[in-house]
Amino acid sequence: MTGLLGGKDKKTEELINEWLMQNSKVYGFNFDIINMSILEKSGILASNNIYKILSDAEIAYLKKIKIHKNRLQWVAGRYAVKNAFRKYMKLKAKSDFGMIDVLKGADSAPYISQYQSYTASITHSYPYCIGVVAEKKIGVDIENIFMPDKSLIKYFYTENERQILKNCIDQDEYSWKAMTYWTRKESVSKLYKLGMNMDFSVLDTTSDSFKDKDMVIELKSFRCKDFCISIAVEI
Repeated sequence: MTGLLGGKDKKTEELINEWLMQNSKVYGFNFDIINMSILEKSGILASNNIYKILSDAEIAYLKKIKIHKNRLQWVAGRYAVKNAFRKYMKLKAKSDFGMIDVLKGADSAPYISQYQSYTASITHSYPYCIGVVAEKKIGVDIENIFMPDKSLIKYFYTENERQILKNCIDQDEYSWKAMTYWTRKESVSKLYKLGMNMDFSVLDTTSDSFKDKDMVIELKSFRCKDFCISIAVEI
């Protein structure tokens, strides 16, 4: 496990790490988890150490971000992707992090400017930030498990998903299933680099795989205490 990890939620981080590690061996991606709480307490956003993580282009973009939460997420996302990429390329040192630009494209999806043949995906749910890197299409999403609003279910879920949720409305698994479907939708939208431009209401995520033209996409999900995490991977 790499990145800034620790604190009272270490067990949660370990479980997430173990699940991602298992899937990384199957699907051939690398990842990193950043604990944004630890990152924030380090004071790195207000110190010169930020130049050890970010490139000039990334710092220029960071200066445009005024909200502290968004600044923290931006830095954590870049750091996570660079750590994941370092492991992917089997690089031993972090000294070249300032030479790598993890930027946001017109589609809002992150990309590694100097290595655009690689796919990068970033997700946040405080205190966790996860970055993944692969040579195939991939998307990742993590969310805190909560009881979703009825309007969310009505407008963004398929009829099949709604029916399954209806059958377990009074059970503990309702919120878990609802967030599983949501994180899967988010992961697929990131895989396609569509963000919220994807029509979630026609994307049925009740199965663990689906075929789109000549591509098969597999979906994996994991419940870790109060969090749900999903990945969508091209196979």
